[in-house]
Amino acid sequence: MIIEMATSEEDLLAMRRIRQQVFEYEMGLALPARFAPEGAAAAHVIARAEATSEPVAALTIVDTTNETDLCGRYDLCLRPNARTARYTQLAVVKPYRGMNLPLMLILKAHNHFVGPGGFTHTWLLFDAKRAANSSLCARLGFSVSERVFHSQFGVTRVLVRDEQSAFCEQAIRQTEQYLAAVAQKNGLSSHCDYGLSNQDYLNSDAGRRAISWR
Repeated sequence: MIIEMATSEEDLLAMRRIRQQVFEYEMGLALPARFAPEGAAAAHVIARAEATSEPVAALTIVDTTNETDLCGRYDLCLRPNARTARYTQLAVVKPYRGMNLPLMLILKAHNHFVGPGGFTHTWLLFDAKRAANSSLCARLGFSVSERVFHSQFGVTRVLVRDEQSAFCEQAIRQTEQYLAAVAQKNGLSSHCDYGLSNQDYLNSDAGRRAISWR
């Protein structure tokens, strides 16, 4: 699997096609015109099948440090100097689900945006029923909110991670080792360079509503 930062117009168009397939056609949600709010710092990650270079997954991460109303709505009561970033619009096409792509995308975003940007916390919305048992909690060290939130995505919980904790560093290192071991076991070569050498799970019962950045 090839995991890379989306930097070209072609990459962004491919990401939109992935999201249309997942959010609009499968889930009945309308995509916003923009990948991120106007003026907000953001980065985009795309996954491609190694054999064909077909785009198969997408993730956006957005700086929400100054989005005080948004963070307050989801009880992100962090220290006054906290810098926050939100993982959003994570989409994986059906044939490639169950292949650890969310882990790969988030690792890439962490090393190219979260770490260099000095963010102290990252967060995302996740289907409430599956949040506690998700790979993001089990592998990447996200904690899950006790409170549930009724949003346009259905019933969700907030996953949040302290990016500056020793536990986070350990989780990232162990996840990279885990993914490398899985690739080796499956006899696959890996182009998943998560470092600096040069991604929301939504409830499928959410219904036809527009995705906004709120």
